[in-house]
Amino acid sequence: MYLGPQLAAAISYLRSHPGQVSPVTLDIGANDLHSDINTSNCTMNVHQFNADLKALDANLTNTILPQLKAALTVKGKVTGDLLMMNYYDPFQNVCPNMVSYMQKMNRHLAADVAGFGIMVDVFAAFGGAKVPNKNICAYTWMCSIFTDVHPMREGYSVIAGAFERAYSF
Repeated sequence: MYLGPQLAAAISYLRSHPGQVSPVTLDIGANDLHSDINTSNCTMNVHQFNADLKALDANLTNTILPQLKAALTVKGKVTGDLLMMNYYDPFQNVCPNMVSYMQKMNRHLAADVAGFGIMVDVFAAFGGAKVPNKNICAYTWMCSIFTDVHPMREGYSVIAGAFERAYSF
C-alpha cells in the first residue's frame, strides 16, 4: 500500500529493492488526453490535444522515465527493464475519424520510451486501426450498458499477452 503519487511510490519501492525488480510496466497518457475528445460529435479539440500531448511528452522524458531508470540503476548498471504500453482506441467504432489521433499519441509514446525501455504494442493487439474493430466490443466495456473504455477480462488478457510478447527477448 502507498500514499501519494504513484511515481513516488514506485521509486521508493525500487530503491528499497535494488536489483530485484524487473520488468517495471508503465501505462500512462490516456487520461491526460481523454478530455480533448468530444465523442457526441466526433471532434477533437486539436489545440488542446497538441498541448496535452506536449505536456505528456515532457512529463515522460524529463521526469517519469528518467526517474524510473535511475531507480533501476545500481552501482552504475541498469538492473531492470521498463516496458510501456501504447493504447487501443476505445472510440474507433463510434468515431472512426479519431483513430489518427490515437495513432499520433502512440507514436509520441514510442518516441518517449526510446532509450529508456520497450514499447508494448497494445494498439495492434486490439486489432489496430481497422474500422469497425470487433475487438473493441469483445475486449472492452464500450458495447455494454456501461459504455466504458476500460478492458474486460478478455481485454486484460490480450494486454498481458502483448507484454509477454514484448518481453520475451
